[in-house]
Amino acid sequence: MTLKSQIEQAARELGFSAFGVTDAEYDPVGHSKHQNWLSHGYQADMTYLERGPRQRFDPRVHLSSAQSVIVVAMNYYSKPNDDPQKGYISIYARGRNYHFVLQEKLKLLCDKIRELSGENASFKTYVDSGALAEKPLAVRAGLGFIGKNAVLIIPKTKSDTKRHPLGSFHFLGVIITDLRLEPDTQAIGTCGQCRKCIEACPTDAIVGDGVIDAAKCISYQTTQNKSDIPDGLAPLMGNMIFGCDICQTVCPYNSHIEETPEPAFKSLPELLNPDIQSLIQMDEAEFNSRFSQNSIGEFRFSMFKRNIEKVLKNIRNKFSGPLK
Repeated sequence: MTLKSQIEQAARELGFSAFGVTDAEYDPVGHSKHQNWLSHGYQADMTYLERGPRQRFDPRVHLSSAQSVIVVAMNYYSKPNDDPQKGYISIYARGRNYHFVLQEKLKLLCDKIRELSGENASFKTYVDSGALAEKPLAVRAGLGFIGKNAVLIIPKTKSDTKRHPLGSFHFLGVIITDLRLEPDTQAIGTCGQCRKCIEACPTDAIVGDGVIDAAKCISYQTTQNKSDIPDGLAPLMGNMIFGCDICQTVCPYNSHIEETPEPAFKSLPELLNPDIQSLIQMDEAEFNSRFSQNSIGEFRFSMFKRNIEKVLKNIRNKFSGPLK
């Protein structure tokens, strides 16, 4: 086996469902697309996306000796089981904080790579953190393509003999290294004529092929917007307390995907159709204790409380009688 194939095998043993390698070259195309997106103001008030734009598309800004970039994906999917009379937490946030889980696994993978290569290689790891655009790297590494809803869709891996695609409910992990590994062929794919995600989005946040206007996105409003949610958008949240999965759940590529085998990403019972009345009574101390190991805990209590109040109003407006 080549070093690269041994690394892939080690990644799969750690639970990663897709693996690919690309070179550490600067990506001018991705950089240009990002600048165009910013020029339209689609970042809303996420001003951190405006800082250091080149480093998002140049791995060598992060590791000057970089030769290769390893990109891995891990399935986090579980069935939505949405009850419209109760709150909805996005699937990604129902288990343990994915930053912790993937960083632990990436560290183990780096240790294994050093063992396999016999070299004192250098590594930089990223899990949806730091100024690095992970999805374009995943495309370059052959994992999949960017869908119309701007998420990475993995049709199936090159070594996967399963009939069905792997879909888009995946977390991405990136390792920048000074090891030279054979790059994979860039993935090619499109959504074709399908417009299900565009048609299903209640706020019309998908404004172009792979282009999201964050200010219209429920996920942005409930997890990133630190101000009040606009009156015109709040009723469209429905029962979405934290995040939104609508554009992914309607995607045909996700129609037959398997649930995650990773125990850390299994939905906690209290976050599956959570009771609104119990959440509205929660104070900040309980919030911090309850969500310390969860992605929700990374966000402000005031934002979470605001979201609950909006959702409670929406549910009361939609359903008469006492809530479940």
